[in-house]
Amino acid sequence: MIDTHCHLDHKQFDEDRSEAAARAFADGMTHLVIPAIEPSRFDAVLALTESDERIFCGMGIHPHDALKASDEALARVEELSYGAKVRAVGEIGLDYHYDFAPRDVQQTVFRKQLQIAKRRNLPVIVHNRESDDDLMNILDDEQDGSLRGVLHCFSGTPEQAERAVRLGFHISFTGNITFKKSTLSETVATVPMDKLMIETDAPYMSPVPHRGKRNEPAFVRLVAEKVAEIRSMTVEDVLSRTTDNAKRFFALSILVLTLIAAPLVTFAQSTADEDDDEKYVEPPNPYKKVIGIGGLFGLNTLTDFNSGGNTADDGSSVGPGASLSFFLSDHFAINASYWQGTNITPTRIDPRTGMPRQLRPNDHQAFDLSLQYVVNPSNILNFHFMLGASYLTNNFNRDSLQSYWGFHMNIIGISLNLKTPIGIFYPGVEYRANVVLGLNESKRYGPTDLRTLYGFVFSIPRVTLQWYPNFSGK
Repeated sequence: MIDTHCHLDHKQFDEDRSEAAARAFADGMTHLVIPAIEPSRFDAVLALTESDERIFCGMGIHPHDALKASDEALARVEELSYGAKVRAVGEIGLDYHYDFAPRDVQQTVFRKQLQIAKRRNLPVIVHNRESDDDLMNILDDEQDGSLRGVLHCFSGTPEQAERAVRLGFHISFTGNITFKKSTLSETVATVPMDKLMIETDAPYMSPVPHRGKRNEPAFVRLVAEKVAEIRSMTVEDVLSRTTDNAKRFFALSILVLTLIAAPLVTFAQSTADEDDDEKYVEPPNPYKKVIGIGGLFGLNTLTDFNSGGNTADDGSSVGPGASLSFFLSDHFAINASYWQGTNITPTRIDPRTGMPRQLRPNDHQAFDLSLQYVVNPSNILNFHFMLGASYLTNNFNRDSLQSYWGFHMNIIGISLNLKTPIGIFYPGVEYRANVVLGLNESKRYGPTDLRTLYGFVFSIPRVTLQWYPNFSGK
């Protein structure tokens, strides 16, 4: 059981704040989410999250306080959003009932905070009162595939809820659905179960039978009971489903995934039954990439070897290259690259004679075609792996060209998503190994020519930079 929206920091809890939280946890609550609403409350909300490991928060400026949203205040929202206990930007939105701030100011502040959330890859907690058209139009304008959020304390029609869900948003209900004159039953019944969450909005919106009294987090169970009644479900099922939704939405679960397990989890999720609305739904990727072009710069050490036990170090090479990539999905891409390097160590001590020897001015080229797997495409920092075929040419002493087919793999790659108006820049570093194996008859080992297993190993750490143009214009 999770209360996804409560204002435990408000003065109504000054006398028994700890006790109110304790009552909720004793009743089976696993987490509380407290949205900040104005700059003077930021520190108090953060202090509450530090008081208990089960309390998390959002950072935002409510439309009532839009006139307080100076550039400095908005910068602080973004700065504090990096905190470990901050899991959303909010509470933000529009309120045309009280109009404590001019509507154009509310809209500007709302847009600026939506943009903060997109930059930070955080969900938004949205307040809406008598501003349906303007609010939904702004969400529609700002939705570029990276915006996700929840419309809290929802009081709209099924059609409005459907539009919000199509935009990728969750719907959260509170004590208002228990009121005798509530008209929300149809909306509660039609919201997809994997998009539904529950809350108290404490100290406000107390559910029946506590209406007229102070609300508190423990009362979220009464909201779950009403949802269960409307949807003909058990209370336990409603609590289980809404808890799972909230954990995914606010990233409240501590998931330990090894790099090996991550692809298996992705595969299992992608092959789940399409009719099963309990399956995991990955949040929209804010760093959608399609076609990218770029360059690279690598340092390579080349070692050749044979089955007779001989090895030779052909020195280190450094050189530039280029790459082209096409993303088949968020996780998988086809990558083609070219790299060229020339020896940069002209002399070396021969271990057999102890004397310096002149290395051949060898030129090496690698043409690679790879399948790339990105472990965490929705994060700013990505980890990726590659595996594929290679065509290698080695120009020994610049007069003896040899060509080989082989394979390569990226042991590890790390890249950074940098979103700009003209697209995503994707700088990174990776460690690649190219291997060639073959039979060679041209080398003389000992007194006779022998047919030997012969090969090369390229060890190439390299720096990359790719650019993925913004084709959508958003």
